[in-house]
Amino acid sequence: MRIRLVGCIIALGAMLAPPAAIRLAAQDLVTCPDDMDPAITGLAGVVQDTIQAVIMSGATVSATWADAQGQRRRVSVQTDRRGAYVLCGLPSGTSLTVQARVALSLTQPVVVNIAPGPPAGWDIGMGVEMRTAESLFRVPGRIVGRVVDRRSGRPVQAVTVTLVDEDQQRATDGNGRYTFDEIDPGVYQVAVEHLAYENVDQVVELPSDRTLQVNFELSVDPIELPPLVVTAVREKRLELQGFYDRREFGELSGAGVFLTRDDIQDVGTIRVTHYLGRLPGLRTECTGSGNNNCVVRMTRGAPSLSSRAEWGCMNANVYVDGVRVIRDNAQFTDSIDNFVSPSEIAGIEVYRGPSELPAEFGGSVGRCGAIVIWTGPAGSRGSN
Repeated sequence: MRIRLVGCIIALGAMLAPPAAIRLAAQDLVTCPDDMDPAITGLAGVVQDTIQAVIMSGATVSATWADAQGQRRRVSVQTDRRGAYVLCGLPSGTSLTVQARVALSLTQPVVVNIAPGPPAGWDIGMGVEMRTAESLFRVPGRIVGRVVDRRSGRPVQAVTVTLVDEDQQRATDGNGRYTFDEIDPGVYQVAVEHLAYENVDQVVELPSDRTLQVNFELSVDPIELPPLVVTAVREKRLELQGFYDRREFGELSGAGVFLTRDDIQDVGTIRVTHYLGRLPGLRTECTGSGNNNCVVRMTRGAPSLSSRAEWGCMNANVYVDGVRVIRDNAQFTDSIDNFVSPSEIAGIEVYRGPSELPAEFGGSVGRCGAIVIWTGPAGSRGSN
């Protein structure tokens, strides 16, 4: 689908009477207030599909510009049921960036300059790509991230992070983090502002039912060291369960092994125990034919006073979606493969002994470590 933004310019002057207006259809007349400042102008028009000429109601049309102090200004409005919009309060003689957003699509920005005087017409064609298959299942997601100083790597607090045109704004906390919850999938412009750093804008696309991580590295001197933006799509379920927070801490402290869907799918194993047996500190033992009926022995766990004590713990505490399904040193017939297959897994956390365990999987039941498995919908791959 291709969409174009069709409009004309309203130039409002002190001597105009009656107020300047633009006719969108034979019977429709739209205006800006007649008491506006003479230096203020407006835009009006219709957003429509350029192929089928279908009007696009509910589209967001925005105009942005920089004022005399260099601050970014923006005016936005949604089209009505006839696809019409009216943008008032725009400065004349200033370059305006005009965009329209419909569902998952954001048009390419078009720069216009409105000169004072009588109305002037303009016609701008904008092509966008609509992802129709994805729009059938639109589940809200999250946009999260962290802002740090690029030179020192330290978090930057009190940075203003804005979802442009969405009237949503957050301030980073003491760790430089920000979060936008319950965001509809689509294309967004994320803007970062701080008095001590260069302002940064980044256009990102949030998939359905996912968490999009957008990290910013800011520089005080944008010429010598330009800002850096890093994005990654996360599994929303893993994000909500604290998987990525524990992974970040584990990477700093050397505690635990963290695997995502991509790690498992790239290897192509047919059983979870076969994959886990490749990790240092774990050993797979199978009693059935064809390498089935397998358990995972934690060789770094604290051994019990059993006949197999020299090999460490037989099995560990195994959790599937937060529920413990296997206890440490359980019967040999209790196999992880009986509960979950590799295609169902979104992420795995492996803690090979009590010293690696986080509080939520430790305590009196953490002598042998733990294997924590999170399931999720199959078939989605991305940066994790």
